[in-house]
Amino acid sequence: MPSFSPKSEARLSTCHPDLQAVCRELIKQYDFSVLCGRRNKAEQDAAFAAGNSRLKYPQSKHNAKPSLAVDIAPYPIDWSNLARFREMLCRFDALARLMLERGEIESEFEYGADWARLKDYPHIEIKS
Repeated sequence: MPSFSPKSEARLSTCHPDLQAVCRELIKQYDFSVLCGRRNKAEQDAAFAAGNSRLKYPQSKHNAKPSLAVDIAPYPIDWSNLARFREMLCRFDALARLMLERGEIESEFEYGADWARLKDYPHIEIKS
């Protein structure tokens, strides 16, 4: 069974409990890495400057404490294989819907892969 690396675990621990809960269930059936949880000002400024975020600090859901967003990627990471990202997001979404139905979490999620501008396949955030 897959498990989180210490780095992924540390990043996930900065996230909202509902994001943590779904990710902790998903890792039991699908191997993935946590790329980013909470971003401080310097990290958000760097993401914005690099074009990896459209939002300046503190407007990103990654800037909340705990983070209302997480970036994850199928392991091993192959940025050219978007089918694996889609599979991972479908699994996350199905699991999240089930956990919401059971009352195990309270949040619904939005996926960066669904955005019209700046497709962000690793990004998952709690809906406002």
